[in-house]
Amino acid sequence: MPPWLAQIAAALYCGQGGDAAKVWAREMYDGLGRLGGQVPFDVVHDWHARTVCPMLADTSARRGSDGVAQEAVRRLHEKASAGERVEERAWGVALGPALGELYRYAYAYADAYTTASVNARAYALDNDYGEEKAAEFATMYARLNTDANARSYADANALANARALAAAFATADAKAFAEAYPFAYAHACALAHAQRDENGQDQDAEKTCADADVRAERYRAACGRLGHGLAESVGRSAG
Repeated sequence: MPPWLAQIAAALYCGQGGDAAKVWAREMYDGLGRLGGQVPFDVVHDWHARTVCPMLADTSARRGSDGVAQEAVRRLHEKASAGERVEERAWGVALGPALGELYRYAYAYADAYTTASVNARAYALDNDYGEEKAAEFATMYARLNTDANARSYADANALANARALAAAFATADAKAFAEAYPFAYAHACALAHAQRDENGQDQDAEKTCADADVRAERYRAACGRLGHGLAESVGRSAG
């Protein structure tokens, strides 16, 4: 198994957990066996075109986006999978917006907002703001702080990863793809699909726990979707 695939497989196996992970591992093992362990880079393009990009487009639609950025990347993977050469510059142009969107959705906005709001309210009360003023301050601070952090997180990750992935995709370089930390990329894809929408609302402990349970289930489901799509791409390559 090439290093890039070992990274992604480990992340998706742990992400699914339990019996689902074991069933998926057997599915992967069968496909790898037919390939004799020689996995071509075309699997990467096929997986993105058929599974990763469509899942991220679904995520975008749920968050109110038109999905154009994800579709642009999907088309490039489709071309590359068909044997057409796609230049690194074209990859970079498409990946920048798509990854910015991905990492924005992967950011745990609701949790970060709640933490910032609680801390800001405590600060305000400690400094004699009064209940009403403390609530206003907490809302303002949480929104500004969380929005800024989410933008920084998305921009920094997109900038760092777009260049590395563009170079790997353009040259079908398995080593370069492995060095771009694809396990973290797969994790971000699953996180993005699992996060609920930004809502900027304070939550009580019971609601926060319930949301965490829902996100955990969505994360497992996203890892399952990515995993089964990867197994199918390996299987198609094996004929």
